[in-house]
Amino acid sequence: MNRLNKSIASALLGGTLILAPLAAEANSDFNVRVAPKTTIHQMKDKKVVPLQTVNTTREYRIVRPSGWYYLAMSGGKPIYIKKSQAQVVPARSLTKARISSPANRLLIHDYMRQTPGHAPYEYDRLTTDQARQFADRALRGDWYIPTAPNQLLVPNIDTFNWHKDVPAVDSTSYAFQLHYFTVLNQLTQAYNKTGNRAYLQYGERIIKSWTKAHPAANYKRLRWGYNDQGTAIRVFHLLNFWDVYKKTTLHKDPAFTELMLKTIYEHAEILAAPDFYKARHNHGIFQDMALTAIAQSFPEFDKSAAWQTLANNRLQTQIAHSISSDGIHLEHSPGYQVYVYHTFARFLTWAEANGFTLPSRIEDIKEIPEQLTYMVKPNRTLPIFGDTAGHLRAMNIIPGTADYPHLAYAVSGGTEGVEPPLLTKQLGSQYSFMREYWANPPQAFSGATQVMMTAGYHSSAHKHADDLSIDLYGLARDFIVETGRYGYTNRPERREVFKVEAHNTVHRFGEGLDLSPDMVGKSRIVSVEDLGATSVAIGESELIGKGGVHRRTLVYDKAKTLVVYDKITSPEPDMFVQRFHLGDGLTLSRGSIEQNDVTFRDATRRTIQLMQLETDEDSYMAIRPSHLSVRDFEWKPREQVVSVEYGDDVRYITLIRIDRSNTYIEQADIEERETDYVLSYTVSNGETGEMTIPK
Repeated sequence: MNRLNKSIASALLGGTLILAPLAAEANSDFNVRVAPKTTIHQMKDKKVVPLQTVNTTREYRIVRPSGWYYLAMSGGKPIYIKKSQAQVVPARSLTKARISSPANRLLIHDYMRQTPGHAPYEYDRLTTDQARQFADRALRGDWYIPTAPNQLLVPNIDTFNWHKDVPAVDSTSYAFQLHYFTVLNQLTQAYNKTGNRAYLQYGERIIKSWTKAHPAANYKRLRWGYNDQGTAIRVFHLLNFWDVYKKTTLHKDPAFTELMLKTIYEHAEILAAPDFYKARHNHGIFQDMALTAIAQSFPEFDKSAAWQTLANNRLQTQIAHSISSDGIHLEHSPGYQVYVYHTFARFLTWAEANGFTLPSRIEDIKEIPEQLTYMVKPNRTLPIFGDTAGHLRAMNIIPGTADYPHLAYAVSGGTEGVEPPLLTKQLGSQYSFMREYWANPPQAFSGATQVMMTAGYHSSAHKHADDLSIDLYGLARDFIVETGRYGYTNRPERREVFKVEAHNTVHRFGEGLDLSPDMVGKSRIVSVEDLGATSVAIGESELIGKGGVHRRTLVYDKAKTLVVYDKITSPEPDMFVQRFHLGDGLTLSRGSIEQNDVTFRDATRRTIQLMQLETDEDSYMAIRPSHLSVRDFEWKPREQVVSVEYGDDVRYITLIRIDRSNTYIEQADIEERETDYVLSYTVSNGETGEMTIPK
């Protein structure tokens, strides 16, 4: 921290700068600071002449700039101090009114020239080629927006109508990215990499155009202009732009300085407003980060200390709510385990680089990478639970992946890092993990079987009706897989993916899960154990509603066979539906729904067999159409296996086997004992197996 910032920081007391004695004649809110041996001047006979030389550091209240001098007051008398020998500092903290005061306009402008820049927090990091390419497009009026259609034509930014000239597109991410100033970020990064001031000049025009169309007073009526997360991200792009702009020769207009400070101040006011804040959500985390950035970048603002305290307190609460003590992010989506760690890790690096302070609870993120290891599937994707996309993950999955050898092993396909030690693991109350192997030559890394189950209801953030849903992967493909998030859009497909019918779980016929606020906390993974011959995971949920309880037990033989035991108890009898959505490209090849025994096969002869073993005369099985969205905005047709039971104490025992050897289970029998079931089966090649299912 340089001398100027140290002096400002030391003067802060309760968010307000300690005031120097006010002279009655003073009419600005700034002092001029001079070092020892500086000559003070006076006006005499209409000429500025030396008055005295100071021996110590002194401060005088500025009246106004006057040519090459500052006119100030000393003992009630006017004095003149050369600008080249002076430092302008706030005499008191800056309110919004003082920022806009005509008496302060030129002084704030001069003061901003002297303030240091900061290491940037870049929400979207670009390569040099990307930054230059996108910025050059912007200068031509052909803006690049990361979301399709990836373009916005802006022939003249000075006359652009932000409310009428933005096309209507399906994805909500388009407007989100536009208004969080993705283009300003491109321009700023391009300037940093090339020094071309044309990028900053165009950025200035964008800010003037946008702020005119989006007055802060109207923030409640401007959905995308003041989106809860977009507003926070825009703060970082504004700060990054301002830090470099104010140090260039472009910084000539005091009116633009006033606009920038006023805009940043008003963004802080909005971020601090209780009715704008997104509690118990990663959007609120971004809001707290942005408010912290403003408070610590502008200690001169009168509310900065209060904003910092508010941001710290809220962020502590957010972290406690959204990240478990063992490093599981609790927004129901493995993809957000990645996203939130990215956010916090880079924010922590940014804060350290700038000497900013953050709440102590941010250290809770340190366990996230290790837990993420056990979410990565053998094909190096994440299970598409909640709002997780199914694209391939690599060594850049988080910052510094190489520092976490188990995660590096998982995302590199075993070519880097160190083999993780566990094949069975409970990931907080949110997920269960069971895997066949990490390395088993000559079998391929991607060929291992992996079974996961999701549970947990912590908030509405990215919450689907998917409690106790499962993901079954093996033989280098998905066999039972969620529908996916589809993408952030207003299309009907996006609404479909939230429904319980889109998930691999059990629900009441014609009804969804109960996701009312009263049900928060009533879904969890109970236990995950390695029992030697098998691994067992148990989850329990009350979200099935109406006082009912759904308990799901997974018994995995550590190879290719899985038993799913669903027990549903309900105060009143009802019809319950169990669903398993199959992976892409699987078609019925043998068996029948009448026999409650079906086998599906893909083009390379990989099969999945599903047998219902606990059935009665009211049971039935059906094959129904479904859809799959592994990647955003794809909607592939596929099949789902649906089984229906009626009662107040309903049991499903579903035997599932994956295979590529043209064999199948011919016979399966269940023996019920006091505390468990014993399942024995015979494969078509004569092999037999036995699995114990705890009740």
